[in-house]
Amino acid sequence: MNLNAIDVNLLVTLDVLLREESVTKAAKVLGLSQSAVSHALGRLRELFEDQLLVRSGRAMVRTGRGEALMVPLRQALGQLEAVVSAGGEFDPCESEAEFRIAANDYGQFVLLPPLIEAVQAQAPGINLRVRELGSEPPTRRLAHGDLDVALTLGLPEHVPPSLYRRDLFKIDLVTLVREDHPQVGDEMPLDCYCHLSHILVSPLGDDEGVVDSTLRRMGRSRRVALVVPHFMIAPHLVASTDMVLTTARSVAESYAKFLPIRLLDPPLELERGTLSMVWHPRSHGDEGHRWLRRRIREVVSEANIMSGSAAGD
Repeated sequence: MNLNAIDVNLLVTLDVLLREESVTKAAKVLGLSQSAVSHALGRLRELFEDQLLVRSGRAMVRTGRGEALMVPLRQALGQLEAVVSAGGEFDPCESEAEFRIAANDYGQFVLLPPLIEAVQAQAPGINLRVRELGSEPPTRRLAHGDLDVALTLGLPEHVPPSLYRRDLFKIDLVTLVREDHPQVGDEMPLDCYCHLSHILVSPLGDDEGVVDSTLRRMGRSRRVALVVPHFMIAPHLVASTDMVLTTARSVAESYAKFLPIRLLDPPLELERGTLSMVWHPRSHGDEGHRWLRRRIREVVSEANIMSGSAAGD
């Protein structure tokens, strides 16, 4: 393939087409007519000698070649965008930039206080806008520039491969019960744990969590009596009921200072989730974004939160 014959605008169109899997939606994103995007798709099919998108009922789906192109294409366009926009140095002391960060209430609880303190001290003109992470992967909002950084909670493999990822720290889990729980002493045997009613914090709305999958592998189960979407309400519910909660240690220790609750070690080995920082290739080389990502890493380190493995910067 002769690179001199490739129109960069075609690659931009291909990136959107593969992401949207729709000529109509891609045309709307690009601000072009459907016929123009259809014509571009025809040229791309000739260029790559592959259909790239094919009909499946009333929808379109990516071919194997189209799927394989997604990640390297996005990375290449992101790097090209960084090259074109390079030249202006970022001075945090003088900048009046606005950064948009998505996080659930746990990520906000752990990182926002030290991050805001660091930003105000080093870059008083910078504004932060914090958004809810939501139930869908943040890929689309990051790709469109609606978000600069997302803080995701889960396992590293849950992060789409089209995004850069930096694992910030792994999450220690503890079990919470109310201080005078009638059925729980200084320790909680597995039989007692399975017998009690549980609260599950599920930002994505799932009815099962890592505890349930671990118990299932052991041939055991528990009763999830209540599912809530936010971490911060759950310790209050534990304090006023006989239900138990298995949650992040940092949340539990903070609430144990003023709520009548106790912390216990879970009676089973649980896989630890990871709080990760993810961002799109479009902003990878931007100096302002790099400054923000460094600040987030620094506040994690300075807060003495256990660090996980790193990927990217």
